[in-house]
Amino acid sequence: MDRRSVIIAIVGIIIIIIGVVVYVTHFVASAQSIPAGKFIKISNEDLAPKGKVIVVVQSWYGCPVGAAASWAIYDVLQHYGNLSYELHYSDPDHSPANIPGLIFTNFTSNSVVEFYVAYVYNEYLNGSYNNTPIPQDQLIPVGEQILKEEYAQMGLPPQVAQLIIQYETQVPISQYGKPAAIYVKPPHLNFAILISGPNGTYIVTTPIVNPTILEGYTPQYVLSNIGQFPQIIQAAQMIQNTILEAAGPLAGECPTI
Repeated sequence: MDRRSVIIAIVGIIIIIIGVVVYVTHFVASAQSIPAGKFIKISNEDLAPKGKVIVVVQSWYGCPVGAAASWAIYDVLQHYGNLSYELHYSDPDHSPANIPGLIFTNFTSNSVVEFYVAYVYNEYLNGSYNNTPIPQDQLIPVGEQILKEEYAQMGLPPQVAQLIIQYETQVPISQYGKPAAIYVKPPHLNFAILISGPNGTYIVTTPIVNPTILEGYTPQYVLSNIGQFPQIIQAAQMIQNTILEAAGPLAGECPTI
């Protein structure tokens, strides 16, 4: 084999190796699973306005996971601004049923944190947040469109909705073997919290408080006795720790909880 043929063969092998590396890096890395119930850092990008940290929630009105998590969210964010909310129960027909929770209606920040929440579906998971009917097999694609529109109206960058959709519908949960939105029945955008600031972006797409620990309680009771529920306190601390981590140089401006 002459010198030219050898060079061509070597270049060809290098191209093949590069192709394999790119394939493995893109497809294997994107298929890696994430743990349930924990925030993970998914990007170094800051999606918040300058000098701010954003806490962004996706849920639906009847979501038992969102209802349980709402207490931890409230327990943290009450230190960052004024929260308006309604006392609520989750879908009585969706197991676990009738979980007490809070529906957040407004947040006025007095700190570095800004809070956003989008409730995608109605109480009974058969329509949008405004009760426009959605066929069961269309809950995910219609929910994705609703989420993009809702966050856009709130002034959030499009990457926020894109990341939440990606991690709910495409990235498997290690304990489930499936993405969170595919694991639930029927498949739908269920729940997520995304936190972003100068130090990057973090997400959780699974329960942070087991809804079953709240079965049989009223929202009024939980609101007055949050400290009696260790899981809520632990989840609140996890949210606070993630805010501090995302805040980076802004962490010194966050309250001690």
